[in-house]
Formats: sequence, C-alpha cells, structure tokens
Amino acid sequence: MDQKPEFLTDYEFSVLQLNNEGFKIKDIATKLEKKEGNIRKTKVVVRKKIEKELQKTARSLRLDRDISNMPKDAGLLIGFDWIHNTKVFLIFTFTQGIIAWWEHECKTEECLKRNRETLDLICSERSIQLTLEEEKLSIRKQFLKVIDIIQKNKE
Repeated sequence: MDQKPEFLTDYEFSVLQLNNEGFKIKDIATKLEKKEGNIRKTKVVVRKKIEKELQKTARSLRLDRDISNMPKDAGLLIGFDWIHNTKVFLIFTFTQGIIAWWEHECKTEECLKRNRETLDLICSERSIQLTLEEEKLSIRKQFLKVIDIIQKNKE
C-alpha cells in the first residue's frame, strides 16, 4: 500500500490505512498525534470522498446505480451497464483507486489472468480469504462471493 489515490491527502490516506489495519480511533490518534475527534471527522471526510469518487466513476461509465442498499464505508457501488446488459461493480482499492469490474465469464487466458490479479488485489487489501470450496468456483462466482463478503462486513 505505497501509493495513495489522488483524491485523498496524505493525512487522510494514513487515517484510512490505519483504520483498515484494525487500529481503533484512540490508537490512530495516538499514532498520528491528533485528537480523537479529528480522526473521527477525517474518517467521515474520507468516506464521503470515496463515495463521491464512486459516483463520479459511475456517471462517467453511464451506469444506472442504486446506492440505497449500499453499506457505508464499503467502498463499493453496484451499477448496471445497459450497453453491455450486465452489472458493474465499482470497488475502492488503496493502490488502484476506483476499479470497475463488469460481471462476466472469462473466455480467454488473458481475461482470466487480469481478473485473477484484480480479485487477488481486492482480497489482499480487504483481508478476505475464500474457502477451498469457493476457490474452485469460476472467477465470476469468486468475484460475486467477494462482493457479498464486502457488503456483509460493512453492514
């Protein structure tokens, strides 16, 4: 996690990283030599910036989107692409910023490779471990399982 998304300041990114690593607000405040209230406010600002970037990306891709059922802090937006007639998942990552994944079955080795790299990145950053049974599923089904885990972890 050595790169930061352009839309976050260094300080906001530090707070986000520490939060993602499981530090409590009090510990983040101590580590960054800030007040707990400042850390709380920063977390809200970061969440809003991520949500704004997700919405901006969805608009640029012309996706229909319904965020009413999206959990806060998930860094996830699900939309629908009418041109390709499929769901599109926009996911916040620490190293790549917002990435988009169109729900599909891969038909080429290159597609499988790119999707595996993307899935591994998401799982690594979010500390998600699929079971051996889930790892036997197609890449598409693995992606959908990871999306489900993200949503449940943030509800």
